[in-house]
Amino acid sequence: MSESASLILSTKSTTNPAVFGPAVGGITTKNSFVFNNIDLKNVLGEMWDKYDQFALKVVQINTQGTVTVSGSQNGLVSYNMAGLDWSNLIYETTGSNNINQWVSIFFSSVLTGQSFMQTNTGQSYNFRKGNRNVNLQFALNVPDATGVNSFGGFPNQPATANVYNDVAFHFVIEPVIAGKQNECAYYGFNSNLALTGLNRVVSSDRKEFSYASFNMRKLCDQFWDKHDNFEIQMVSAALRGTGTLSGDIVISPIQLSGLNFINNQTKETNNTNKIGLSTENTIIGTVILNTTAAIHNVYNQYNPAPVQFLKTSDLVPLTLTFRNPENTAVSAASFTGVHPQFQIAFFIKPIYEVDKGTLNISPWGLTTTETNLGVRDTNYTTFTLKNINLKQVCKSFWDKYDRFNIFLTSVTHFNNAGNATNAAIIIQMSGLDFISQTSYISSAGLTQTATLGSISLSPFPSGDPKASTMQSAVVTTFIKSREVVNLTLTALTLGGGAFSAQAPLGCNFTFTIVGVKSTD
Repeated sequence: MSESASLILSTKSTTNPAVFGPAVGGITTKNSFVFNNIDLKNVLGEMWDKYDQFALKVVQINTQGTVTVSGSQNGLVSYNMAGLDWSNLIYETTGSNNINQWVSIFFSSVLTGQSFMQTNTGQSYNFRKGNRNVNLQFALNVPDATGVNSFGGFPNQPATANVYNDVAFHFVIEPVIAGKQNECAYYGFNSNLALTGLNRVVSSDRKEFSYASFNMRKLCDQFWDKHDNFEIQMVSAALRGTGTLSGDIVISPIQLSGLNFINNQTKETNNTNKIGLSTENTIIGTVILNTTAAIHNVYNQYNPAPVQFLKTSDLVPLTLTFRNPENTAVSAASFTGVHPQFQIAFFIKPIYEVDKGTLNISPWGLTTTETNLGVRDTNYTTFTLKNINLKQVCKSFWDKYDRFNIFLTSVTHFNNAGNATNAAIIIQMSGLDFISQTSYISSAGLTQTATLGSISLSPFPSGDPKASTMQSAVVTTFIKSREVVNLTLTALTLGGGAFSAQAPLGCNFTFTIVGVKSTD
């Protein structure tokens, strides 16, 4: 268990009060503030003298109070933090900002009287030990529809000042120990076309962003040379309104390519002759596009599984592509004018001990007549995909273990996938040699079909698409016996009745597989 310390800062505190930025029209807007003279040695105790680097983790953010916001774009904000000597940080911006000064720690789109819980899944903001007493600064960033996103700066104020919330932050600080824990890099992707000086090419339809030589060494400068295996994870996103969209077209999986994903199979074709699993590209996450230009979304609790890659060179040809819902082509949504704008946070960490395999599958392309790809039933309550190569999914660690854990880590629900009665479903899987388990949801009792857990489908009555994650909650163990398997997923109603109308498994599924150490 790692040593740790907590730091709680509140703009309503009278013990160490925040100093707000200049008033606008006599109004304190709370769009910038600073906590002065924070004694880090008092906060960290004996850790201060033992370590040279630390990891700042956001555990919780709470906001309070009414807001006065003019213009929908001013309701989409990023809480940016400065005052620490950040390391391993790249945020796409203009050259006018010091990337070692500010880091975006939280996105928000709903500010009126809301309380946010930030679930931390391992992302860390690394900083070096410097001055004992620091002034911790915060500034809210608002996307600018007509210019450049001023990351780390103040919002552009309209004629009437925007008044933002009081806010409280709960941070946990842990030591960074080389080769053992908390080495982490932050990469902030920004789709704004007004950004200049970036070594990237944007496709004419604005669906693909390519970097001929993305500098991984610069991003991970404190630990790149110390490791060969890494993982990358999408942890948060802010989306400015897209336009008039409806149905499944709003679903956009984010494909990442250019890294050497060594433990990965991603379904990206509906060809009935073969499953069409890619090892070079992976779906790093999914965003739900906004249905109008004035609606903005944020993702802070949606944390898909990390995907493992092998270091091959310092400069990589990185490409980020917004795909269509079935992951067979680029997104069919129309990206026009200044919309949409994306800010997406990725974290890169070394693999210390636990190798990870990632499997992205879906029932798309299957019919009720069996093909070489597989088969499904009429209402998508069950489907089978054939010839999934587990050794390819677990390439770097397949030979090391006799048994494995499989996690259902994220699900993207398509349009009208749920209803008022059966929006909660039980997910079962067969095709692997699962350890014996008892699941009393049918008269069969003991079964070799594994019950992975239950999930909640899209809401009723709208049935709007959504992306959700399970973290490590939905898991079971299987024994290594075959390299190539046919996987079957089955949905059961929570109450035991029949589904009515919806297609419960009309979803994209991401699984993570890890090895289980022997106790012998």
